Amino acid sequence: MGEDNRNSILGCKYCGAEAVVRFGTYKGVQRYWCKVCKRKFKAADTLFHMKTPANQVSSALSMYYEGMSIKAIRRQLQQEHSNAPSTATIYEWIQKYTQYAIDSAKTITPKSVIHGLPMRPSWR
Repeated sequence: MGEDNRNSILGCKYCGAEAVVRFGTYKGVQRYWCKVCKRKFKAADTLFHMKTPANQVSSALSMYYEGMSIKAIRRQLQQEHSNAPSTATIYEWIQKYTQYAIDSAKTITPKSVIHGLPMRPSWR
């Protein structure tokens, strides 16, 4: 009875139990505590050490790479999500996640198979 109904929506990310209560915040991010496995965790849609949900950050990055200015991105986030991070914050997201994407892309190699047959290099 004394528990908030919003907590029942969230399940434990470790054991899946619904016996979860809010457990304060850490660096601006809401934390939860599972009564079953006794572990603390944050909601799945938040990035580590960030108050802004991941979908808003990815939306901002998408808008930036489509050619929008940082100030226009800020206005758009305000309209869509009622959240207007500073232009410096948006710039930091761009710097941080662009470098992360570049580093991640270095480890990816394309498969050279079309319809189950190996491709022959056409440039030779």
